[in-house]
Amino acid sequence: MQKEISVIIPTFNRENYIGECIESVLNQSLDGSLEIIVSDDGSTDSTLEIAKKFGDKIKIIYKPVDCKSQGVSGTRNRGIRASTKQFICFLDSDDFFLPGHLNRISSAFESEAGLGFAFCRSLETQRKGNSQLFRPWTRAHVLENDVKNPCASRSRIVNTNSFLFKRKVFEKIGLFNESYLNGEDGDLWMRISEQFKGKFLNYYGVVYRLHEGGQLTKNYDQNLQSSYSLIFEEAKNRYYQLNLKDQKRIFKIKYHLLDMKYRGKNPSKLNFYLFYLGLIFSYPKGYLQKLLESYFNYKQGKDFWTWRNIDSFRDQIAPNW
Repeated sequence: MQKEISVIIPTFNRENYIGECIESVLNQSLDGSLEIIVSDDGSTDSTLEIAKKFGDKIKIIYKPVDCKSQGVSGTRNRGIRASTKQFICFLDSDDFFLPGHLNRISSAFESEAGLGFAFCRSLETQRKGNSQLFRPWTRAHVLENDVKNPCASRSRIVNTNSFLFKRKVFEKIGLFNESYLNGEDGDLWMRISEQFKGKFLNYYGVVYRLHEGGQLTKNYDQNLQSSYSLIFEEAKNRYYQLNLKDQKRIFKIKYHLLDMKYRGKNPSKLNFYLFYLGLIFSYPKGYLQKLLESYFNYKQGKDFWTWRNIDSFRDQIAPNW
């Protein structure tokens, strides 16, 4: 199978990081063709000047002059519409791929033709003094239900950078919902996983950078609450419309809605536990799955999240590192 990948890099004022981000894609040892699309959201610093130095190795998509909104969903969607390759992935402009990543993740589709998406582990990094330190972003144990139900299952399993999708996924499911201020990625992952099979690859392929520059997504508590309430309510409705019959999925969706409804409301805690008990009796397989996740969360231990030198992860990074 020919490996043809479009890498979409959404960006806004990332002059300190965009160069390293693009270079990490250009340095991939891909057995096929690569298309790099830098989709800008109206940068006012030297981000685009740095990107232009890479010449015809990349394609730059400018924000339309009549576009009044600012956000990562529209920026990624413009990149998807401009892409031409068989596979599509995303890389935030302050993050980077590790060597060998694209070749390894795309190889998963060679042996399993029915896959719609695949994802790998992520590291996160930050500078401490003169040192660049790393630690796992992805949980130690990724379970079958995490792969089957991304976002609905648990946090710290998948992020936008760690996915590779077949183009037909977006052609069938649609793009990012630009009306959401938060959670637009989780909404899309749930919509995709409802109708496509996924696979987890147990290696570190991408790095998420912690810094003080902020994100394109507006992460305000009130926005998060309202967005995710709507996202999970719509996921619940689709569950019944698609006749999915997956106890583990619907249990988690309803649990999230219940938790958000009563979170921090002390007088309502009794109602929370009464409704929660009802969920347990209605979806026992979903509750047993939650107990299993709690066990693996406990087994993981606090030391798993400690900051380390990159050498600690070399045997867990893709070939050619």
